[in-house]
Amino acid sequence: MDFSIIVSIFLMGLASAMLLFLISSGLTLVFGVLGIVNFAHGSLYMLGAYLAYSSTLLLNPMLGSFWLALTTSTIVVAVIGLLIERFLLKHIYKTDHIYQLLTGW
Repeated sequence: MDFSIIVSIFLMGLASAMLLFLISSGLTLVFGVLGIVNFAHGSLYMLGAYLAYSSTLLLNPMLGSFWLALTTSTIVVAVIGLLIERFLLKHIYKTDHIYQLLTGW
């Protein structure tokens, strides 16, 4: 096997591991600070990636469309996360963890 293929596979695995670490550390941070079980991190991460990808395709002729799409998708997902917290999660802060899991958020 060629050495460049091994390095490429290693870097792809490292990038995937870093993304999984980012998602899991967000879950741990929210659980540690707020004391609430919230599994929406993966969904919000996926939504942000989809919005960034779709925005990049729509803004393709513009110079710097990737950075604009990355910035706007981050803001949109942050607002959606804030709305989820304000309208759905704040009602279940004082409940038991099993009820928090049953809500789906």
